[in-house]
Amino acid sequence: MIRKYHPSDKSAVIDIFQQNTPDYFAVEEQADLEQFLLTNGNNYWLIEQDGLVAGCGGIVINEGLNEGRIAWDFLSPNFQGQGLGRQLTEFRLTEIRKTPSIQRIVVRTSQLAYKFYAKFGFQTEKIEEDYWAPGLDLYAMQMPA
Repeated sequence: MIRKYHPSDKSAVIDIFQQNTPDYFAVEEQADLEQFLLTNGNNYWLIEQDGLVAGCGGIVINEGLNEGRIAWDFLSPNFQGQGLGRQLTEFRLTEIRKTPSIQRIVVRTSQLAYKFYAKFGFQTEKIEEDYWAPGLDLYAMQMPA
């Protein structure tokens, strides 16, 4: 089940983020995530399985750039490989496409997850080594909306 984020979910989101740190995220990124939840929580969702929060992810709509962005998505390692990430990503792509002016969709990820996004049609525009942290490279990807 996918549902909207509520501020009372913050601790569950942070817990899952920490489960993915430092393998997929730099420790220092937690403050950015907390700020995102504060300012963009209305565009953030949780996916639940068996009554537990399995993962989460958001979007950012930038109509000035005619762009939607997939943002801050991660799953608990206990729930990876079950298709939940695909469900959450498909849901968010649909949400982005509800804004008629959006012409492209972007995601900023790492070498650890770019192949996942490529399955949806995202193409790599730029790679920057050690962007997020030593050993975590930036993969800037985009696709037409």
